[in-house]
Amino acid sequence: MILSNRPIENLMNIKAIIYARVSSKEQEETGYSLDAQEKSLKEYGRKRDFDIEKVFKISESASGKQIRKTFYEMLDFIRKDDINIILCEKIDRLTRNLKDAAVVNDWIQESEKHEVHFVKENFIVNKNTRAHENLVWDMKVAIARFYTNNLSEEVKKGYKEKLDQGWRPTKPLYGFKSVGEKGHRIHVIDPNEAPFVKQAFNYYSTANYSLKVVGKKLYEEGMRTRIGGRPSKSRIEDMLREPFYYGAIPWKGEILPNGSHEPLITKELFDKVQDILTRKKAPKYQKHNFKFKKLITCGECGGSVTAEIQKGIVYYHCSHYKACSQKKYTKEEKIESQLMGVFRFFENITPDEAEQIKAKIKQDHAQEIEYKENAIKNHNERFNTLQRRIDNLYNDRLDEKISPEFWEIKNKEITTEQGAILEQIKKLKSEEAKYFEIWLNILDLARRAREIYERRSPEERRMLLSHIFSNLVIKDTNTAYTLKKPVEVLAKRVQEKLDRENIFEQKKAFAYNAKASSGPKVVSLLRG
Repeated sequence: MILSNRPIENLMNIKAIIYARVSSKEQEETGYSLDAQEKSLKEYGRKRDFDIEKVFKISESASGKQIRKTFYEMLDFIRKDDINIILCEKIDRLTRNLKDAAVVNDWIQESEKHEVHFVKENFIVNKNTRAHENLVWDMKVAIARFYTNNLSEEVKKGYKEKLDQGWRPTKPLYGFKSVGEKGHRIHVIDPNEAPFVKQAFNYYSTANYSLKVVGKKLYEEGMRTRIGGRPSKSRIEDMLREPFYYGAIPWKGEILPNGSHEPLITKELFDKVQDILTRKKAPKYQKHNFKFKKLITCGECGGSVTAEIQKGIVYYHCSHYKACSQKKYTKEEKIESQLMGVFRFFENITPDEAEQIKAKIKQDHAQEIEYKENAIKNHNERFNTLQRRIDNLYNDRLDEKISPEFWEIKNKEITTEQGAILEQIKKLKSEEAKYFEIWLNILDLARRAREIYERRSPEERRMLLSHIFSNLVIKDTNTAYTLKKPVEVLAKRVQEKLDRENIFEQKKAFAYNAKASSGPKVVSLLRG
């Protein structure tokens, strides 16, 4: 038993603080809880007539940064309030590294009154502690440091094993939950949270909603953070930047592509959202939801077109960030009326004509379909070649022809390439499976565009316009536009049929003209 060489009677009416800490859930559940430590230390202080000025507690969930912050707050407090006694259960509750132990020792050496009482170890350290007692103090700090280092090493080994199996070794992200026994827990989709994650990506991918508006809409639809709050703008952005949702695992600056968990979204949708997040015209929160917000550019300078309300009427005009002679304002209703001609044009398509257009498109894209089939075949052959290479490397590892380090490097390289190949095959198959479905949807959308447009909100109208037009420009109060490629192809097919049947006689619904030899191709509505 090691005791202080200071007389007990000199300890009367001395100010003290309590420092309690648990470092694992197991400790908290086996009698080492913070409340149990506080109770024991207060009882110890009461028996010695210590005045307990403050209790510092660190829970098992605290990060290393929080632990150090509390530790130095405690040191600042005892210096400021002239506290002489620190009460702690054991040495490893107070410090587990030599740096903090040195800081505590410096405080002890400042005054003969300064003492640290380690109650469960019945060990007291002060300035007059004998040499062999200081040796015990140093040894216990070293043992605590070894325990921390060894624990860290074991945790890292556990993390590596879990990552090798394709599982995220940390707490589940929003949209997922943990299942399984301790040591074998995995992340599966949470049916209550996952729909909000998917909807966040879907909303933002339209480029019609800012991060703030996405958070607001999801909150209105029932999304809550895990503490019951409203998702913030930064929380939504973190969610949209998380590769885990498409099946990868980000870890220490790397993206491990082949997670074993079920993805919530496709890699294609994720990449689309990243493009919107990083581009200059990323959606920003605005008070007014104008119908053509961020959809129109100036036909002269190519700059942005802004909207404003005057006497209840919405006008659009060039923002004049660049040199431009366009001074006129264009009413929103005029822009709409000019675009309605596009919608009316597609309303002439009958179901029979739609089938004929579909057959023509199938014929035109036969070569593209053949190319995709060959691409899938080549990808499969490459994947199988890589798999044979992994098998050979594994046999070499078992025969000790190669080192474990070389095996890990090559295995990682090959599996990463295999993951990219599988992603390409998945994308090609998805495009092939949805090919005709997409065209049928375009046909249906085009034929019902005006009806849909007139019944929708400003956000939904912008979404519809973004599916039909790749570019809208205003010049001299007139609107010109470029159709999205699938819609442009469809328009050509319809026009060819109308020309063959001599519908509208000499009047053309569309003419495809280039503004200049180097300028963009623009589709303009001609009025006869």
